Amino acid sequence: MSNQIDIEKVNDIMGEIISTIDKSKNQLLDIVETAREEHELLKNELSLIKSEIDRVIGEVDRLTLKDKMVRNKLAEVSKAFKTHSENDIKRAYDAASEVKVELMSANKEEQLLKIRRTALEMSLKRAIKNIQNAEHVVHQVTIAVTYLKGEILSAIDEIGNEGMAMGVRILEAQENERMRISRDIHDGPAQQIASIVMKADFCERIAKQDVDKGLAELSELKDQARKALKEVRGIIHDLRPMSLDDLGLNETVETYTMDFAKENDIHINVKTGKIVTEIEPIIKVAVYRLVQELLNNIKKHSKCKNVSIQLEYGTKYLRLTVMDDGIGFDVETTLEYLKKKHISYGLLGIYDRVNQFKGEINIHSKLSEGTTVMIKLPVNREVTKHE
Repeated sequence: MSNQIDIEKVNDIMGEIISTIDKSKNQLLDIVETAREEHELLKNELSLIKSEIDRVIGEVDRLTLKDKMVRNKLAEVSKAFKTHSENDIKRAYDAASEVKVELMSANKEEQLLKIRRTALEMSLKRAIKNIQNAEHVVHQVTIAVTYLKGEILSAIDEIGNEGMAMGVRILEAQENERMRISRDIHDGPAQQIASIVMKADFCERIAKQDVDKGLAELSELKDQARKALKEVRGIIHDLRPMSLDDLGLNETVETYTMDFAKENDIHINVKTGKIVTEIEPIIKVAVYRLVQELLNNIKKHSKCKNVSIQLEYGTKYLRLTVMDDGIGFDVETTLEYLKKKHISYGLLGIYDRVNQFKGEINIHSKLSEGTTVMIKLPVNREVTKHE
């Protein structure tokens, strides 16, 4: 009996496994897309329900006032029955009864609409949770397929002795980035372009009947196209800001933080030092990404009003320091929670990005005392190879 392993047979089995997982992943992607479409429908329905509730509340207020007036009129007629005919009293009574029925109906409609609103809000929360769970499964399946295909080996080779776990974390970070881009495209330009296609068809029909109205619709269509183009350019800029090559790291960070400050009503003070040694392009991108991720974390969690960013450069290393005056947090507890929940973006994503380049990161934070993040990175990867 031979103990030799049939490599070809093993490869065939692995190929079948990978193919099956890939098919399952595609099915999951379809589920995610369907869930997103349902989420959009729920959002639209909720928006309509809220508008209807506002309308009904206005109607209830109007009828409440009218009810008070007709009841006062009925009381006046009833008291002065000697000076009013029987028909006058009957008309006042009928008017009061009619308004009362209308008011009861409007109150009932408002109650039912609010029940529907609550149900939709709960459905929306579940839909968001389902999308997040499905995306997480797709993410994990993608990592598994990548691992099985052997693509992880190149990542492991690059990081030397830190082993497979770090390689997986790098791939996870890459997959998270792909997922973010996919979500940005789906929620932004994809929706806009779908709307533009529908609008173009509508404009064509309108223009055949009324040229002026068709031209007005075309003007709106141009605005939508401009918005979609702006969002596409924003996504392209996030992927790789051209200004990193054209203007340099300092100017790119300054421009980004200035725009971020305006959009989020946060005061940001940026100080950048003189670059001593040429910084490797991939390190420039890493610094830019770290600034993005840190500011996004600040926006989501810190509730701060002021942020200070400092970039200092040496011959071998650069230092990025980001401080905010927000609510602060317990660093160890938060990191443990994120690791337990297998959340590999946000704060852990920042740690992974720094570790990927063999840098150092220190976070100091206390509740109600703000947060300071200090990151040290090599100006190029050759530094770490010789140390």
